[in-house]
Parts: sequence; structure tokens; C-alpha cells
Amino acid sequence: MHLGVQALGCACLTVLGCLPGATAEVRAREARVAVSVASVFASPTDQAERVTQGLLWERVLVLGQKGPWSRVLLPDQYRTPAGYPGWMLSRHLSLDTPARLDQVVVVGVARAVVRVQPRPDSPVLSVAWLSSRLPWDRLEGEWFRVALPGRKEPGWVHESEVLTRCRPPHGADLLETAWRLKQTPYLWGGMTPLGIDCSGLVYTACKVHGRLLPRDADQQFQVGTPVEEADLRPGDLVFFGPDSDHIDHVGLYLGEGLFLDASGRKGVDQSRLDDFKARKTFLGGRRVFCEGEQELPGGQDPAAR
Repeated sequence: MHLGVQALGCACLTVLGCLPGATAEVRAREARVAVSVASVFASPTDQAERVTQGLLWERVLVLGQKGPWSRVLLPDQYRTPAGYPGWMLSRHLSLDTPARLDQVVVVGVARAVVRVQPRPDSPVLSVAWLSSRLPWDRLEGEWFRVALPGRKEPGWVHESEVLTRCRPPHGADLLETAWRLKQTPYLWGGMTPLGIDCSGLVYTACKVHGRLLPRDADQQFQVGTPVEEADLRPGDLVFFGPDSDHIDHVGLYLGEGLFLDASGRKGVDQSRLDDFKARKTFLGGRRVFCEGEQELPGGQDPAAR
């Protein structure tokens, strides 16, 4: 996946359809997720509803603490103007950051392995899930030396597992990335191949290609360009629910009446628009990718090519 080394930083992330007041300032301490994935809960207990997850190195604003829990906002997953609110275990956060965070690689595979040394037989230091952004400072052969939050020693990730160039996404790009999560089990609030929900699948695929959408399906429905069913193209987002004020499901259109989604029944896999429930609840599409690209044949799974 190494496409020519360049600094790939926050400037490559385009926020689509910011909600009103999305630049609101919040006084808080800035931290970073220090583990591969950290769950965010609606209240300070792991028995509460999981509302989302933060990935390694993701920016977190800490608003306060209660016992072992931190009250947080995730700015890149906006639910409110300032970010996605919730509670995260404090031990999953680090206040230490390296000197540079503007030069990063983006994990482009379902699971990237961070090793102790730049060789494939080296012990595993950590793993990083699809869409994680890892700061790096040196390229040695086919390996990037990356920093890990809260650790003095660096790690190494192979160039085949990361993207180094930010380019506008086309529909085919979004689908190829989303297919990497095929057969991932469904998990409410999930954001990784360990478990993911429908809006997490869409959010992750878009983030890999530099597009930041809202985290949840109802707000994803508010961004992009509206598309009628007859005009759907592969890579368009398709939405479902009882009415436009109550969106409860989203997927990525594959073509030929098929879409890729995550559901409790089958995890990440393709579904049909003419399925009885889908047909009854379909509310339209949104386009968030660039025009004029070459698309995948409708419904084709890149892994099968």
C-alpha cells in the first residue's frame, strides 16, 4: 500500500457536513488513546451502553474524572458540535505525545501489526486497526518507524499495511476498504474487525480515505449529496428507518440492487434493497465520494478477484 512517502496529517482529513456550531471550543485536557481500541460508554461503567470506540492515537478531550473513568469528547467523531461524548477508562489514555503528529501513516488493512524490530519475525509490540493514524519519523527499507502513545520505544509497521498518500476517495475506493471488514461480527458502538456496527463501517471506510463523517447513521444522513434510488452508484450511502427523522441503519451501495452493511444477524456482508424490510424502510442515498471515477462491477467483492 506504500504509494510514495509524504507527510499525511490532519490536513488530509475533510470533515463532511459539519453540524451547526461544530467549531465550538471546549476547555479540556487533550489526551490520546493509548491502546489498540478503547470503548466509550454512555455512563462511567462498562455495563452501560457502548456508544462508540476510539482507536490507537485518536485525539480525546478529557473533561473530568470519576473514579477510574474519564468523561471525554472524541472530536473526530462528532455527535455534538465539540465531539462524541461519553466515558472511557482513564488507563486507556495517555497525556504524552511525540514532538510531531503531522506526519502519519494510515492503517489500510483490517489489522496492522506493530513490531519491535523492522522484520517480519520480530515480536509483536501492538496492533492497529483499520483507519488508525500512526505518527512515523523514519523509513527503513519497507518499514515505517512509528511512535506509540505512552511508550518511549518505537515500533515498526510494514509498508504493505499502511497508506502514505491522501487522495480524494472514489466509490470503488470506499467499497474496497469496506470489504476488508467482511464477516466482522456486529457490535453496537464497535469500530474494528473485532466488532462493528453499521454506521461504524461507513465511518471507518470514509476515514481511511480522508473523509470524516458524523459517527452515527442519523447524522450521516444529513451530509453529502442526496441521491435518488434510480441514480445510486457503487459507493453511495443508503439509509433506512421508519422516517427521515428516525434513521436507524446505513450501508454502502454495491450496485445491482445490493448494498454492504453490518447487522446483528450476519455481521458485515451484502444485503438486498429488494428485501422486504429494506424495501419498506429505504429512505434514500447520499454521495460523499468524488465524481468521474472507474467503479467496481456491481456487488463485486474485491477479495474474490
